[in-house]
Amino acid sequence: MELISVYPNFANKGGAQNVVLQISKAFSGINGIVLTNTALTKVVEDYKGSAEYRDFSLQNVYRLYKENPSRVFLSHHRKCTTKLMLIKWLFARRLKIVHVAHSTFNTLKLLSFFPKNIIAISSAVRENLLGYFKVKESKITLIYNGVPDVVNNNHRKTDDVIKVILPGRICSVKRQVEIVRQTKGKINENVQIYFAGVGDDELALKNAIGNSFQYHYLGQIPIFDELQNYDYVCLFSEKEGLGLSLIEGLMFGKPLITNDIPGALDVNVKNVTGFVCESYDMLINCLNSLPSRETPEYDNMSKNARKRYEALFTEEKMIIKYRELLSKL
Repeated sequence: MELISVYPNFANKGGAQNVVLQISKAFSGINGIVLTNTALTKVVEDYKGSAEYRDFSLQNVYRLYKENPSRVFLSHHRKCTTKLMLIKWLFARRLKIVHVAHSTFNTLKLLSFFPKNIIAISSAVRENLLGYFKVKESKITLIYNGVPDVVNNNHRKTDDVIKVILPGRICSVKRQVEIVRQTKGKINENVQIYFAGVGDDELALKNAIGNSFQYHYLGQIPIFDELQNYDYVCLFSEKEGLGLSLIEGLMFGKPLITNDIPGALDVNVKNVTGFVCESYDMLINCLNSLPSRETPEYDNMSKNARKRYEALFTEEKMIIKYRELLSKL
Protein backbone atom coordinates (compact mmCIF):
# COMPACT_ATOMS: atom_id res chain seq x y z
CA MET A 1 0.00 0.00 0.00
CA GLU A 2 1.25 3.48 -0.90
CA LEU A 3 0.41 6.37 1.40
CA ILE A 4 0.13 10.06 0.54
CA SER A 5 0.05 12.28 3.62
CA VAL A 6 -1.70 15.65 3.62
CA TYR A 7 -1.20 18.54 6.05
CA PRO A 8 -1.23 22.27 5.19
CA ASN A 9 1.38 23.79 7.49
CA PHE A 10 5.01 22.79 8.01
CA ALA A 11 6.23 26.33 8.63
CA ASN A 12 6.29 25.65 12.37
CA LYS A 13 6.86 22.63 14.59
CA GLY A 14 3.94 20.92 16.28
CA GLY A 15 2.45 17.66 17.44
CA ALA A 16 0.32 17.12 14.35
CA GLN A 17 3.27 17.75 12.03
CA ASN A 18 5.38 15.28 14.00
CA VAL A 19 2.73 12.56 13.69
CA VAL A 20 2.27 13.22 9.96
CA LEU A 21 5.97 12.63 9.38
CA GLN A 22 6.18 9.66 11.76
CA ILE A 23 3.46 7.80 9.86
CA SER A 24 4.73 8.84 6.44
CA LYS A 25 8.22 7.59 7.29
CA ALA A 26 6.88 4.31 8.71
CA PHE A 27 5.06 3.54 5.46
CA SER A 28 7.34 5.13 2.85
CA GLY A 29 10.65 6.10 4.44
CA ILE A 30 12.12 9.56 3.86
CA ASN A 31 10.82 9.46 0.28
CA GLY A 32 7.20 9.53 1.41
CA ILE A 33 5.10 12.15 -0.38
CA VAL A 34 3.52 14.85 1.77
CA LEU A 35 1.10 17.33 0.21
CA THR A 36 1.16 20.74 1.89
CA ASN A 37 0.44 24.44 1.37
CA THR A 38 3.87 25.37 2.74
CA ALA A 39 6.56 26.24 0.23
CA LEU A 40 9.67 24.11 0.61
CA THR A 41 11.75 27.18 1.47
CA LYS A 42 9.41 27.83 4.43
CA VAL A 43 9.44 24.28 5.81
CA VAL A 44 11.02 24.11 9.28
CA GLU A 45 14.65 23.06 8.96
CA ASP A 46 14.16 20.03 11.23
CA TYR A 47 11.44 18.73 8.89
CA LYS A 48 13.36 19.11 5.65
CA GLY A 49 14.66 15.78 4.43
CA SER A 50 11.95 13.88 6.32
CA ALA A 51 9.68 13.59 3.27
CA GLU A 52 9.15 14.73 -0.31
CA TYR A 53 6.99 17.84 -0.02
CA ARG A 54 4.66 18.73 -2.89
CA ASP A 55 2.02 21.40 -3.34
CA PHE A 56 -1.47 20.38 -2.23
CA SER A 57 -3.37 21.09 -5.44
CA LEU A 58 -6.02 19.50 -7.63
CA GLN A 59 -3.40 18.84 -10.29
CA ASN A 60 -1.06 16.98 -7.93
CA VAL A 61 -3.85 14.94 -6.36
CA TYR A 62 -5.06 13.95 -9.82
CA ARG A 63 -1.53 13.11 -11.00
CA LEU A 64 -0.85 10.95 -7.95
CA TYR A 65 -4.18 9.20 -8.30
CA LYS A 66 -3.66 8.45 -12.00
CA GLU A 67 -0.17 7.07 -11.33
CA ASN A 68 -1.57 4.63 -8.78
CA PRO A 69 -5.35 4.56 -8.08
CA SER A 70 -4.80 2.35 -5.02
CA ARG A 71 -2.92 5.08 -3.15
CA VAL A 72 -4.46 6.14 0.16
CA PHE A 73 -4.63 9.86 0.95
CA LEU A 74 -4.19 10.24 4.71
CA SER A 75 -5.35 13.75 5.59
CA HIS A 76 -4.51 15.24 8.98
CA HIS A 77 -6.47 18.47 8.64
CA ARG A 78 -10.21 19.11 8.41
CA LYS A 79 -10.04 21.66 5.57
CA CYS A 80 -7.71 19.44 3.55
CA THR A 81 -10.05 16.49 4.04
CA THR A 82 -13.02 18.54 2.87
CA LYS A 83 -11.12 19.57 -0.27
CA LEU A 84 -10.15 15.94 -0.90
CA MET A 85 -13.79 14.89 -0.54
CA LEU A 86 -14.79 17.44 -3.19
CA ILE A 87 -11.98 16.21 -5.44
CA LYS A 88 -13.17 12.65 -4.85
CA TRP A 89 -16.59 13.67 -6.18
CA LEU A 90 -14.87 14.93 -9.33
CA PHE A 91 -13.14 11.55 -9.66
CA ALA A 92 -16.46 9.68 -9.51
CA ARG A 93 -15.77 8.58 -5.92
CA ARG A 94 -12.69 6.55 -6.68
CA LEU A 95 -10.25 8.37 -4.36
CA LYS A 96 -9.26 6.54 -1.16
CA ILE A 97 -9.28 8.99 1.77
CA VAL A 98 -8.74 8.54 5.50
CA HIS A 99 -9.10 11.49 7.86
CA VAL A 100 -7.05 11.84 11.04
CA ALA A 101 -8.78 14.15 13.54
CA HIS A 102 -6.22 15.82 15.82
CA SER A 103 -8.37 18.51 17.47
CA THR A 104 -11.86 19.36 18.64
CA PHE A 105 -13.98 21.99 16.85
CA ASN A 106 -17.28 23.77 17.28
CA THR A 107 -17.45 25.65 13.96
CA LEU A 108 -18.11 25.02 10.26
CA LYS A 109 -20.03 21.79 10.77
CA LEU A 110 -22.02 22.23 7.55
CA LEU A 111 -18.85 22.93 5.55
CA SER A 112 -16.91 19.92 6.84
CA PHE A 113 -17.02 16.65 4.88
CA PHE A 114 -15.55 13.41 6.16
CA PRO A 115 -14.80 10.04 4.52
CA LYS A 116 -16.10 6.73 5.78
CA ASN A 117 -12.84 6.05 7.66
CA ILE A 118 -11.80 8.48 10.40
CA ILE A 119 -9.04 8.14 12.99
CA ALA A 120 -9.58 10.01 16.27
CA ILE A 121 -6.38 10.56 18.24
CA SER A 122 -8.13 10.81 21.63
CA SER A 123 -11.47 10.16 23.31
CA ALA A 124 -12.08 13.93 23.39
CA VAL A 125 -11.69 14.13 19.61
CA ARG A 126 -13.87 11.03 19.18
CA GLU A 127 -16.67 12.54 21.29
CA ASN A 128 -16.43 15.79 19.31
CA LEU A 129 -16.89 13.88 16.05
CA LEU A 130 -19.88 12.02 17.48
CA GLY A 131 -21.51 14.92 19.29
CA TYR A 132 -20.86 18.02 17.21
CA PHE A 133 -20.29 16.62 13.72
CA LYS A 134 -22.78 13.73 14.13
CA VAL A 135 -20.39 11.24 12.55
CA LYS A 136 -21.52 7.62 12.78
CA GLU A 137 -19.65 5.70 15.46
CA SER A 138 -18.85 2.91 13.00
CA LYS A 139 -16.71 5.31 10.96
CA ILE A 140 -14.37 6.23 13.83
CA THR A 141 -11.29 4.34 15.01
CA LEU A 142 -9.51 5.53 18.15
CA ILE A 143 -5.72 5.43 17.71
CA TYR A 144 -3.62 7.32 20.22
CA ASN A 145 -0.61 9.24 18.99
CA GLY A 146 2.68 7.62 19.94
CA VAL A 147 6.20 8.92 20.38
CA PRO A 148 9.51 7.08 19.80
CA ASP A 149 11.20 5.75 22.90
CA VAL A 150 14.32 7.85 23.38
CA VAL A 151 14.52 7.86 27.16
CA ASN A 152 17.97 8.10 28.70
CA ASN A 153 19.25 7.53 32.21
CA ASN A 154 20.91 10.89 32.82
CA HIS A 155 18.89 11.96 35.86
CA ARG A 156 19.14 15.43 37.34
CA LYS A 157 20.80 15.57 40.73
CA THR A 158 18.37 15.86 43.62
CA ASP A 159 18.19 19.27 45.33
CA ASP A 160 15.62 21.43 47.06
CA VAL A 161 14.40 22.97 43.78
CA ILE A 162 11.37 21.48 42.01
CA LYS A 163 11.49 22.14 38.27
CA VAL A 164 8.21 22.12 36.31
CA ILE A 165 8.33 22.40 32.51
CA LEU A 166 5.45 23.44 30.25
CA PRO A 167 6.37 22.46 26.67
CA GLY A 168 4.22 23.58 23.75
CA ARG A 169 3.37 26.36 21.37
CA ILE A 170 3.27 29.71 23.20
CA CYS A 171 -0.31 30.78 22.49
CA SER A 172 -3.58 31.68 24.18
CA VAL A 173 -4.97 28.15 23.91
CA LYS A 174 -2.02 26.79 25.92
CA ARG A 175 -2.57 29.62 28.46
CA GLN A 176 1.07 30.13 29.48
CA VAL A 177 0.57 33.87 30.05
CA GLU A 178 -2.52 33.28 32.17
CA ILE A 179 -0.69 30.64 34.23
CA VAL A 180 1.97 33.22 35.16
CA ARG A 181 -0.67 35.84 36.00
CA GLN A 182 -2.68 33.44 38.14
CA THR A 183 0.24 31.90 40.05
CA LYS A 184 2.80 34.71 40.34
CA GLY A 185 3.57 35.53 43.97
CA LYS A 186 1.53 32.55 45.19
CA ILE A 187 3.88 29.58 44.83
CA ASN A 188 6.74 28.44 47.03
CA GLU A 189 10.18 29.82 46.23
CA ASN A 190 11.63 26.35 45.59
CA VAL A 191 9.20 25.80 42.68
CA GLN A 192 10.64 26.87 39.32
CA ILE A 193 8.46 26.96 36.19
CA TYR A 194 9.97 26.75 32.70
CA PHE A 195 8.18 27.49 29.42
CA ALA A 196 9.54 25.76 26.31
CA GLY A 197 8.35 26.61 22.81
CA VAL A 198 7.71 29.47 20.43
CA GLY A 199 4.54 31.20 19.31
CA ASP A 200 2.43 34.33 19.08
CA ASP A 201 2.38 34.98 22.85
CA GLU A 202 6.16 35.02 23.35
CA LEU A 203 6.37 38.76 24.06
CA ALA A 204 3.31 38.70 26.32
CA LEU A 205 4.82 35.78 28.25
CA LYS A 206 8.16 37.57 28.70
CA ASN A 207 6.31 40.67 29.91
CA ALA A 208 4.23 38.61 32.35
CA ILE A 209 7.39 36.96 33.73
CA GLY A 210 9.19 40.28 34.12
CA ASN A 211 12.12 39.99 36.55
CA SER A 212 10.71 37.03 38.47
CA PHE A 213 13.29 34.38 39.37
CA GLN A 214 10.65 31.60 39.45
CA TYR A 215 9.51 31.73 35.80
CA HIS A 216 11.80 31.10 32.83
CA TYR A 217 11.19 31.36 29.08
CA LEU A 218 13.41 28.87 27.24
CA GLY A 219 12.25 29.27 23.64
CA GLN A 220 12.48 26.22 21.38
CA ILE A 221 14.58 23.45 22.94
CA PRO A 222 15.51 19.88 21.89
CA ILE A 223 12.92 18.38 24.21
CA PHE A 224 14.20 14.80 24.07
CA ASP A 225 17.66 16.00 25.11
CA GLU A 226 16.43 18.31 27.85
CA LEU A 227 13.37 16.71 29.46
CA GLN A 228 15.38 14.64 31.91
CA ASN A 229 16.50 17.89 33.57
CA TYR A 230 13.00 18.59 34.91
CA ASP A 231 10.87 16.98 37.61
CA TYR A 232 7.32 17.47 36.31
CA VAL A 233 5.65 18.08 32.95
CA CYS A 234 2.64 20.40 32.99
CA LEU A 235 -0.10 21.40 30.55
CA PHE A 236 -3.06 23.57 31.57
CA SER A 237 -4.55 24.25 28.15
CA GLU A 238 -7.95 25.57 27.18
CA LYS A 239 -8.28 22.50 24.95
CA GLU A 240 -6.10 19.62 23.73
CA GLY A 241 -6.58 17.01 21.06
CA LEU A 242 -3.99 14.83 22.80
CA GLY A 243 -1.03 16.45 24.51
CA LEU A 244 2.08 14.97 22.89
CA SER A 245 4.28 16.73 25.44
CA LEU A 246 2.39 14.85 28.16
CA ILE A 247 3.13 11.57 26.38
CA GLU A 248 6.78 12.56 26.19
CA GLY A 249 6.64 13.20 29.92
CA LEU A 250 5.28 9.69 30.51
CA MET A 251 8.05 8.25 28.37
CA PHE A 252 10.67 9.91 30.58
CA GLY A 253 8.86 8.80 33.74
CA LYS A 254 7.88 12.34 34.66
CA PRO A 255 4.75 12.79 36.77
CA LEU A 256 2.25 15.10 35.07
CA ILE A 257 0.32 18.17 36.18
CA THR A 258 -2.78 18.94 34.08
CA ASN A 259 -6.24 20.38 34.24
CA ASP A 260 -9.28 18.16 33.78
CA ILE A 261 -9.96 18.58 30.06
CA PRO A 262 -10.56 15.31 28.17
CA GLY A 263 -7.49 15.63 25.94
CA ALA A 264 -5.29 15.67 29.06
CA LEU A 265 -7.18 12.97 30.97
CA ASP A 266 -6.56 10.47 28.16
CA VAL A 267 -2.90 10.68 29.20
CA ASN A 268 -2.86 11.68 32.87
CA VAL A 269 -4.55 9.48 35.48
CA LYS A 270 -5.29 11.40 38.67
CA ASN A 271 -3.03 10.42 41.58
CA VAL A 272 -1.57 7.59 39.48
CA THR A 273 0.60 9.24 36.83
CA GLY A 274 0.32 12.75 38.23
CA PHE A 275 -1.99 15.47 39.50
CA VAL A 276 -5.24 16.80 38.02
CA CYS A 277 -6.29 20.35 38.94
CA GLU A 278 -9.75 21.70 38.13
CA SER A 279 -8.95 25.38 38.76
CA TYR A 280 -6.06 27.79 39.14
CA ASP A 281 -6.47 27.70 42.92
CA MET A 282 -6.08 23.92 42.81
CA LEU A 283 -3.04 24.35 40.55
CA ILE A 284 -1.44 26.71 43.08
CA ASN A 285 -2.12 24.27 45.93
CA CYS A 286 -0.70 21.44 43.82
CA LEU A 287 2.50 23.34 42.97
CA ASN A 288 2.99 24.17 46.64
CA SER A 289 2.73 20.53 47.73
CA LEU A 290 4.63 18.67 44.99
CA PRO A 291 6.65 15.67 46.22
CA SER A 292 10.38 16.00 45.62
CA ARG A 293 12.27 13.44 43.56
CA GLU A 294 13.63 11.46 46.49
CA THR A 295 10.19 10.65 47.99
CA PRO A 296 8.39 7.31 47.55
CA GLU A 297 5.33 9.14 46.21
CA TYR A 298 7.33 10.69 43.40
CA ASP A 299 9.05 7.41 42.61
CA ASN A 300 5.72 5.58 42.41
CA MET A 301 4.18 8.16 40.07
CA SER A 302 7.31 8.13 37.93
CA LYS A 303 7.12 4.36 37.51
CA ASN A 304 3.38 4.54 36.75
CA ALA A 305 4.02 7.20 34.12
CA ARG A 306 6.54 5.03 32.31
CA LYS A 307 4.24 2.00 32.48
CA ARG A 308 1.36 3.98 30.95
CA TYR A 309 3.59 5.12 28.10
CA GLU A 310 4.65 1.54 27.37
CA ALA A 311 1.05 0.30 27.50
CA LEU A 312 -0.62 2.92 25.29
CA PHE A 313 1.60 5.52 23.67
CA THR A 314 4.63 3.96 21.97
CA GLU A 315 5.31 4.78 18.33
CA GLU A 316 5.32 1.06 17.55
CA LYS A 317 1.77 0.57 18.86
CA MET A 318 0.53 3.58 16.88
CA ILE A 319 2.04 2.34 13.62
CA ILE A 320 0.69 -1.19 14.10
CA LYS A 321 -2.84 0.16 14.52
CA TYR A 322 -2.52 2.38 11.43
CA ARG A 323 -1.35 -0.62 9.41
CA GLU A 324 -4.27 -2.71 10.65
CA LEU A 325 -6.80 -0.08 9.61
CA LEU A 326 -5.25 0.91 6.29
CA SER A 327 -4.72 -2.71 5.22
CA LYS A 328 -8.51 -3.17 5.23
CA LEU A 329 -9.20 -0.43 2.66
